[in-house]
Amino acid sequence: MVEIVLGVAVFMLTIAVIGLFAMMGELSSRVPEPDALSGQDGPARPGQRPSTVDILPHPHPVPEARLGAEPAQWPPELAAVREADRAHVVVFGSTCATCGRIASGETGPLDALAPPLAVVVSCPLPKDGADFLAQHPMVTDYPHVVDVGGAWLNTNFAVGTSPSVLVFEHGRLRSAHTFTSAKVLSHLPASE
Repeated sequence: MVEIVLGVAVFMLTIAVIGLFAMMGELSSRVPEPDALSGQDGPARPGQRPSTVDILPHPHPVPEARLGAEPAQWPPELAAVREADRAHVVVFGSTCATCGRIASGETGPLDALAPPLAVVVSCPLPKDGADFLAQHPMVTDYPHVVDVGGAWLNTNFAVGTSPSVLVFEHGRLRSAHTFTSAKVLSHLPASE
């Protein structure tokens, strides 16, 4: 009797493994080849990561963002944002790998956004923010501030997502979007 139960169990496990391999084969057939993701005509260069531009070609709204919010206090580094008719703030997280790629310029420059443009680096500790700035000198080309624990962003705008771009009009948050590449910043909705 035990042999029959074990035989049935082995048979069922064999069927399950075959089914898993079939599903994995089906899933892998739906994933584009690395060349399609890299945005190049030829094969990707060794060590080059596939681009996510084709996967997420547009910024996506941050649903929890408190639109219309206007902070009582602004960091002095963001004075130009507060006073502008329209301004952009790019939010990077010091522990976010995508943020590091974007901040290094790997996905293109941030100049798709009209000035004034500023950067907020959200980080657990001040040292983490300083390290992020040191590792990504492109960020220091713009007015920037280190936001320890994301306190300023979360308190004023309920934005704790990075990377994200915040659009301000006359110091009020007009829209907030996540993005995966500097190239997609040119796709921000025109009405926002």
